This record gives sequence, C-alpha cells and structure tokens, in this order.
Amino acid sequence: MPDTDATDLVVRDATPDDLQAIAALSRKTFCDKFAHLYRREDLDAFLEESHSEAFYRPRLGRADLLIRVAESADGDLGAYLLCGPLSLPAKDPAPGAVELKRLYVDEPLQGQGLGTRFAEEAFVWAKAQGAPQMFLSVFSENHGAQRLYHRMGFEKVDEFWFPVGEHRDLEYLMCWTRA
Repeated sequence: MPDTDATDLVVRDATPDDLQAIAALSRKTFCDKFAHLYRREDLDAFLEESHSEAFYRPRLGRADLLIRVAESADGDLGAYLLCGPLSLPAKDPAPGAVELKRLYVDEPLQGQGLGTRFAEEAFVWAKAQGAPQMFLSVFSENHGAQRLYHRMGFEKVDEFWFPVGEHRDLEYLMCWTRA
C-alpha cells in the first residue's frame, strides 16, 4: 500500500469476503513488527494458530466481535481492529469486561491516526456493549503502542508470559475502566 495515506481509506466492518485479505494483513503486520524476535518454527506455528484464515473464518460475522478494516480505493486492506469477549488472564475482571484483541496498522500508514481512530472505535463498541472495562495486552518492548494506549486511558495492571510457538514474551496487561 505504498501510495496511500489514511485519508484515502474507507473504514468499515469486515465481512467474510475479507477473509484472505485480513489473514494476509494480519501475518504481514505481525511479521513486520515482531518476526525478528523468533525462530522460524516458532513464528510459523504462531502464525498458523493465530494469524491464518482458519483463525479468522469463525470470527467474521460473529455478533459478539467487532472486526473493522481500513480499505484503500484499490481494495487493499491497510489496518484492522478486533475486539471481543475477554480471554486474557485478567485477575478479577468486572462482569462484562471486554478485550481489544488486535489493532494493527500496516507500516506505510503508521503515524497517520489510524491506530487512534480504531482505539476510539473500540471504546465506542465497548460502551455499546455496556462493558465496564476493556483489557488489552501489549509486548513489553512495544513502547509506541504502550504510549498510544496510555494516551487512550489504559493503565498497566499486570504482566504475563505470552507464547509464540515455544518462545515466551513478556506482555503487559493493560486495562481501561469506564468512568
């Protein structure tokens, strides 16, 4: 997506027709940011488990999930957001707490406000769900994402080890509590 900026994108709900494009963008954005950290076999196992068509297929169209994409005029996806029921290891979450599961922006579009826009959409969705809290996890060394989430009102509440194949990463568990 080299000649596109965020103002040229249409943000919309993902559909089952987006399956291949979401899986491809999911793999690309994860690898662009983190692939250098892992052995090939760990990365491949993780991508197949968590960033494949098989992962997204049962999620597209589910009423309890928010999946939004940013699409260019030529049909390429440049960013996506996934929110849903809480699955992170939060201690004593409030009933109805939800999770901002994924927010990825392709490198050429970073720094143009798409991450903030998608985070704001996650808040709107959480409030519409009546969620008292929204959790997310962020890699302990992903300082840019941590700054964004702090600006959005998330606070670090815990740490845990996140598996990528046989590798384990230190993740920060962050929480936003509805005022």
